[in-house]
Amino acid sequence: MTPVGPASADQGTVRLEQTVLGDTLVLDNPRRRNALTLDMWRRLGTIPTELTTSTGPLYVMGAAGYFSSGADLDALAHARTTPEHAEEFVHAVVASLLGLHLLAREVVAVVEGGAAGGGVEIMAACDRRVAVGSPSLVFPFGHHGMALDGFTRWRLERLVGPGQTARLVDGRHVVDTEEATSLGLFDQRVDSVADLVEAERSRPSPGPAGLPERYDGGPGGPDAAVRAAAAPMLRAFPPHLPV
Repeated sequence: MTPVGPASADQGTVRLEQTVLGDTLVLDNPRRRNALTLDMWRRLGTIPTELTTSTGPLYVMGAAGYFSSGADLDALAHARTTPEHAEEFVHAVVASLLGLHLLAREVVAVVEGGAAGGGVEIMAACDRRVAVGSPSLVFPFGHHGMALDGFTRWRLERLVGPGQTARLVDGRHVVDTEEATSLGLFDQRVDSVADLVEAERSRPSPGPAGLPERYDGGPGGPDAAVRAAAAPMLRAFPPHLPV
C-alpha cells in the first residue's frame, strides 16, 4: 500500500481521513511501527464521539504498511514509574478499545505487515479483521509480565476460545497469517488494499443489529466499564520490570 503520509509530530498521531476504503482511522507513528504514545491512546478514545452520525464501516489501519507494534515503549516506561501513571495509561488503553468495540457501526481492522501487543488488542476490538498480504501477530504479554485487561480477554475468548487465549497470552508467541486465520483472528485475507476495496464493494454493511455480541461492562455506565475492565491489567502491572 502507498504510505498514507507522515505523522504530524514526532509523537505520532491518530486521525480520521477518507481513503479508497472510506472512513478510515489511521494509526500514524511510522518511525516506531505505529506504536501508540499515551496521547495517541487518548486520541483513539475520542474518535467514537466524532462518528455518532456516520454510517457504513470504519476501517482501522496503520501508516506506511504496518498495522501497529502496540504501546510505545516510552509510554510503558512512564506508566511503570508510579501507580498513578499506571492507572492513567491503562485506563486510556481500555477506554480506546471499548470505544472502538461499542461503536454503533462495523469497525474493520486492515492489518498490513503485522501487529504486536496493543496492536493485537486494537484489532481484536474490531468487528472484522482482514489480513493484507501475510502479516504476523506477536503476543508478548506474558514475556513482559503483563496481564490482559478484562475486555481484551473477553474478546479473545470469543474469537479463539479460552484455551487458545490462555496459551497466546502466556509467554511470547508469534502467529503467522495461516495460523491466525485458522484460529479465528483473521476473517479474510487479500493480497492488497486494492483487492479489499473491490471485495468491499459487494459486501453489505450490517446495521447495528447485525454486529457481533457487545461487551457488557455491568452497571454504572462507560466510566465504570473502563474501571472494571482495567482492573486485571492494573493488578498485574509490573513497575519493577524493564521494558
